[in-house]
Amino acid sequence: MKVEDAGERGRRNTLLKMMPIMIISAVTITAVAMAAANVIIPPLPGVTLTGIVSDSVCGADHGIGVPGDPECTRACVELGAQYALMVGKLKVGKRMVVLHGHEADLKRFAGKEVTVKGRALGRDAIIVDQLDGLYSEASAGRK
Repeated sequence: MKVEDAGERGRRNTLLKMMPIMIISAVTITAVAMAAANVIIPPLPGVTLTGIVSDSVCGADHGIGVPGDPECTRACVELGAQYALMVGKLKVGKRMVVLHGHEADLKRFAGKEVTVKGRALGRDAIIVDQLDGLYSEASAGRK
């Protein structure tokens, strides 16, 4: 028996000894990956708010020289602001909630009171799922 043959046998024996550890590691990694794929991510909490559609720059105060709130809101959004919902009764107590999604509907209802149903992205942001302003618009047309 040559010395070189003994070295190859030693490596081969080492690989055979490590094979169960490698198989167990592969099975464990596969099981963890399968378990992670089945984790259910909790849905964002649902929110329903009623307020006036505005923009994130002006909020409740449209102090620029534009003819009215709807025009100011649309102009600010075209310049990079986001649509926002002004919630609350008094000017001081109003809270701004940034709205994401349904931009065409928000543009149509700019400056008007609407009810927004969506999912909270945080304390001051909502992903809009549904926008109900048709009722206030229909009642305004009857008067």
